[in-house]
Amino acid sequence: MSEEPTGGPFEIVSAEHEATTVLTVRGELDLDTIPELSATAFPAADTARGGLVVDLTDVSFLSSSAITVLVRVCDRMPDASRMALVAVNGVVTRPVQLSGIDRVMATFTTVPDAVAHVQSATVDDEAAR
Repeated sequence: MSEEPTGGPFEIVSAEHEATTVLTVRGELDLDTIPELSATAFPAADTARGGLVVDLTDVSFLSSSAITVLVRVCDRMPDASRMALVAVNGVVTRPVQLSGIDRVMATFTTVPDAVAHVQSATVDDEAAR
């Protein structure tokens, strides 16, 4: 049994999960799909008061250009919000680790763990007020 996802059409689905925006990405994140990722992720980041999770579980390729977009998305997050990634397969976890973005945004193996992490920033911010 392979841990690598099978290729398929590119798709991004946005959903709310306990007040956190979750972007689920499927397919290859390469030069052809970067514009669609940007068009969905940038506005999501701009309004992600409850945090943003990008689920890359079903991504079959992650280019360096996609990593750059993810960093830019993180930079657009509101001050008190966090962004986290969900990644379980080597085609995503290796580039994430090699690029060092796992030091900028936490990486988890499940969406609920990532949601809990980004929501803890909101709770911490409200407690500080």
